[in-house]
Amino acid sequence: MPGVATAESPARLLAQPYWYRHLPTGTDVHQLDDGLFAVTGNAAVQEALAHPSIVAEHPLKASARAFGPNVLDADGPSHRAFRALLAPILSAGRIAEYRQALMPGLVRDLADSIAGIETDDFYNSYAHKVPYGIVCTILGVDASLEDRFHQLTRPLAQLLDYPTRETDQTHSNVAELLRLIEEQRAAGNGGGRSLLETIERTRDRKGISLTDSEVRSTALLFFLAGTETSSAFITSLMYCMGRCVFDLEELRDDAARDDFVEEVLRLYPPVQTIVRFAREDLVLHGVDVPRHSAVLASIAGANRDPRVFDHPDRFLTGRSLKGSIPFAVGAHACPGAMLAKTEFSLLIEEIIRRCSDVVITRDRLGMESQSFSHPTGFSVEFRLK
Repeated sequence: MPGVATAESPARLLAQPYWYRHLPTGTDVHQLDDGLFAVTGNAAVQEALAHPSIVAEHPLKASARAFGPNVLDADGPSHRAFRALLAPILSAGRIAEYRQALMPGLVRDLADSIAGIETDDFYNSYAHKVPYGIVCTILGVDASLEDRFHQLTRPLAQLLDYPTRETDQTHSNVAELLRLIEEQRAAGNGGGRSLLETIERTRDRKGISLTDSEVRSTALLFFLAGTETSSAFITSLMYCMGRCVFDLEELRDDAARDDFVEEVLRLYPPVQTIVRFAREDLVLHGVDVPRHSAVLASIAGANRDPRVFDHPDRFLTGRSLKGSIPFAVGAHACPGAMLAKTEFSLLIEEIIRRCSDVVITRDRLGMESQSFSHPTGFSVEFRLK
């Protein structure tokens, strides 16, 4: 068993941007406290996320208490059943429909609102507009409720952080969101194709043993993940567009645009740390990890591992991205990755149609480093053509 890796308290350490840099070199698995381990290297993080005895389910998890049984906190057959419910919503055919009919209007509206302005509050004022519009439509929620869902959803990130910030307010928000989702389902706003209606049909057709409550909790977590991770990443995307020295016209090329998105994802994965638990005593990357230990897998650390990426802190499009894992790996890898990338690509296309340049005009080099990570403390100007 290794000694404790740092004299600093785990809570203080993990609140710092790029916390993995404060741990000793020479090992990729660090004991932070009794029953608490951090995993930082690329190979070790991938091993941890794919390890059959390192699991998401734990009876004391705040998210499980708040949401009940759900896709985020389940493993094995239960987790596969939950993911099967989401598969029709996230199929290639359905995403092609979203790209054709749903996303363009939302992207144009956002581009209209930012073209020609300078803002120091892109994340709070603009970044959520496209992802909330997409997920509200998929969920069958009336567009007039998007701001209400945004207000209720954002604090729920506190339930996913480590250490968890669980409050009466977070539980109240979950209850209100579930009430609104059920109210919207009963109103039939989804026209038979909403997320809830689709997954209920999938459940019944496949004979999946999940209750209505579990279906709604999974829908709510889909909403949380689909909106807040995308809002964080769109903020990172705009930040990198403003910081990089190149002609925006270069991003008209599909391959160049894809490379740009992938490199932003490597540098700024919206979920930087994933919490898992050791189901039994095990050895991880040569280190003994006792049963019931919390295992914190650093996606950010994996994506900036210098053994995998040359000059890992530099933004370099065209580099090999083998080993980049912004959407995690293993059974719990993000099922909405293709939907998210489609959204990001369309947004870049629309911005370069309207803007001659995106410029960071002030930068305090801040970073929100918890669940939905993104740069902070910057101003960005979207200059008209």
